[in-house]
Amino acid sequence: MAKLRSRSFWSHLSDAFLFFAAAFLALVLVWSFWSYFTPTPNFLPTFTHPSSNSKNNLVESGFGVNLKSDPKDPTFYDDPEMSYSIEKPVKDWDGKRKEWLKHHPTFAAGARERIVLVTGSQPKPCKNPVGDHSLLRLFKNKVDYCRIHGCDVFYNNLLLHPKMKSFWAKFPIVKAAMLAHPEAEWIWWVDSDALFTDMEFKLPLERYKNHNLVVNG
Repeated sequence: MAKLRSRSFWSHLSDAFLFFAAAFLALVLVWSFWSYFTPTPNFLPTFTHPSSNSKNNLVESGFGVNLKSDPKDPTFYDDPEMSYSIEKPVKDWDGKRKEWLKHHPTFAAGARERIVLVTGSQPKPCKNPVGDHSLLRLFKNKVDYCRIHGCDVFYNNLLLHPKMKSFWAKFPIVKAAMLAHPEAEWIWWVDSDALFTDMEFKLPLERYKNHNLVVNG
């Protein structure tokens, strides 16, 4: 009887092995047919050459602005009298900017609401390391605000004029930002120690549309 039981055990084990082998083979066949008739999804990012992105060979930013186009038409940048120096005033800036936007039409859309936030700090480190850490966190606050509202950030930590230091240093910085960003309607100076406590705050640009300079206080 013991031998019969032993044979019965091995017989059942053999049948189970054959069953699982047949089931595995059937699963492989089904998967093979399914993968043959179903296209394999591509999870890898695809990279295309900029020249093939569009019919006009445009390279656009996330805001629909063409960053590659640089027309050969002369603009105020080609004027030898144009200077970033604070000693040389810029005359008819509205006209110069309008002409520049005409040659760069992708920047023209939404130009009346485009803002460049300008801020900065002194060239040398703070005397207390806590000061530099605070400046970094305050700048991060401004970057987050600009990211939410689609503003650009212009940060400066150099003295652009040897005789204009402290709070006077912001004047040549604002002029440099204005000339470097003709696509922006507003240059918004924010002190380095200022903090946005309301991230949903928006400048009332409609109220300022007839003004060229707005000073708080």
